[in-house]
Amino acid sequence: MSQLTAIAAASLDLFPCGLLVTDRDERTIIKSNKYFDKLCGFKPCGRNSINTLFTKASRIMLESYVVPLLLNQRHIEEVQLTLQQVDGQRLPVLINAQINSAEPNLIYWAVTAAQQRDDLYQELVNLRNHLEQKAETFSRLARTDELTGLLNRRAFIENANSALDELSRQQKSYAFFMIDVDNFKAINDQYGHDVGDQVLQEIAKIFQRQTRASDTLARVGGEEFAILASATSRDQVEAYAERLLQAVSTKLIMNLHVTISIGIALSRHHNLAELFKQADKLLYQVKSCGKNRALLFEF
Repeated sequence: MSQLTAIAAASLDLFPCGLLVTDRDERTIIKSNKYFDKLCGFKPCGRNSINTLFTKASRIMLESYVVPLLLNQRHIEEVQLTLQQVDGQRLPVLINAQINSAEPNLIYWAVTAAQQRDDLYQELVNLRNHLEQKAETFSRLARTDELTGLLNRRAFIENANSALDELSRQQKSYAFFMIDVDNFKAINDQYGHDVGDQVLQEIAKIFQRQTRASDTLARVGGEEFAILASATSRDQVEAYAERLLQAVSTKLIMNLHVTISIGIALSRHHNLAELFKQADKLLYQVKSCGKNRALLFEF
């Protein structure tokens, strides 16, 4: 054996991957280096087909895909299989192989443990899922009123504009409710902001119970709420407003008698900005002439 051949043979054990040679037909292992022996847990050279070293699923993959492709193209690159180690453990590995034209009856294999790659991939998947959850949380928080859990003003405008487009296509009327909690400043001043916050939270829950799934409900200001709802008639809208008024005024909230005032703009043709303006004007009129009531204008 020449010095170069001796060095080449000895150096196989220095490679940081499994190296082995099999015959082409039976894939019986003719030679393997120490790295591959360590992956297997024993020295498989001379008595095993490479097929027997893998899990059942990987053997099917090897025979139905890897070997036919290898025989056809004379090489394969980075196919992942699972090695069945002698102690019963399973180890994901990457397989590269080729048939050398100078020795067509032999197959040269390189086998690399892929556990760290799989672990890294799983970490990346977990990180991506975590970031997606964070992004979803931030998006939800950006659209949600922190105190009541309702939509905030920005989200309400986005959702309401979309709802208006759909209602306009269906040629349906729509009602815009501007709602204000009566004497809310006095509640804060007399009982404190904690009580005031709880009043708003309870009123938000009442509105959620009274509104329909198709309605758009939000807290749009300090003690101001808004609802956009489809409407079939003026009577229906007035009955809706009366239910809201009664639901609040007949319930003790934090042991307080609380009422609301409502301004309602009913239309089929106007945009959200016009509805806001008209309903706000009506709300101001209600607050000026007694509160705890609703005023509707159809235009």
